[in-house]
Amino acid sequence: MAEPMTPGDAKPAPGTALRGRGGSAHLRSEAVVLDRAGIRLIIPLDAIETVHVARGKRPTAEIRLNSAATGAEATTVCAIGSRSTEAVDAFAHAVNAAVPQRDESERPVDGAALVRAVECPVMPRTPCRPFLSTDEWWAFGALTCLFVVGLLLPAGGGSLAELWAGSFAGLVFGCAVARGTWRATVTWWLLHRYGVTTVATRVGYWPGEDGNSPGVLVYSFTATVGTTHTVRRTGSRGGPDTIGISYDPARPDFAVGPGQPWVRTLMLLIRLLVGVPVALVMAAYLLWYFTTAMHA
Repeated sequence: MAEPMTPGDAKPAPGTALRGRGGSAHLRSEAVVLDRAGIRLIIPLDAIETVHVARGKRPTAEIRLNSAATGAEATTVCAIGSRSTEAVDAFAHAVNAAVPQRDESERPVDGAALVRAVECPVMPRTPCRPFLSTDEWWAFGALTCLFVVGLLLPAGGGSLAELWAGSFAGLVFGCAVARGTWRATVTWWLLHRYGVTTVATRVGYWPGEDGNSPGVLVYSFTATVGTTHTVRRTGSRGGPDTIGISYDPARPDFAVGPGQPWVRTLMLLIRLLVGVPVALVMAAYLLWYFTTAMHA
């Protein structure tokens, strides 16, 4: 059963978006932008007669166009279904409120003739990340040298060298934990002392490898110096249009969000409770081993 939404019964809300089965639609200042199956339709508000909400298993917003023929049934250009009844209703009210009112004396408009189809812009994929970054190559080289020195240092090898070879994997794990704890501590301090909080707006979505895996949401924000930066978060296509983030003005490319400050502080305390003991045990082991190996 279709339930009509009467144009003009709600205040316009430019920027309202609806995503779901059938595509995604965005209400702009003078048109509705519909993205569906790789095609973008620009539907002027003058071409829209109304938006109906069909109540069924899945609420659906139906965008219907004006017809030039007197008494002809309105053409449905698209139907977008969503599990959120509130989102469908809000989108329908916003579009209907933005549709201009026409007098009966005005000449009928053929809405289909006003619709324009353009190629849907595709977000460029970032180049493949190298196997190891420069810092990771340095860390790999340092750990390799440490492993070789630890094997060769004990005179004649023996059980001490075997202990070193067997425990080196745990040492590498300890280094990773210590590095993560250090990075989390520095990040928390910089954001706590110099962090700026702002809102990032969604500008794109990269789908996952298949229909069940989450994709990548791309958000954009403007730093205090006027430069634009992007933030990527894993999520579904129906993710939020805006998120709150915090960033260090000296390093705007590195942003954290949308967690609350107390959540970040709690996560830091957990990391410290785990990372500091691991780092101390690792340092004590290294000191004991090399002291023992040099006197073996």
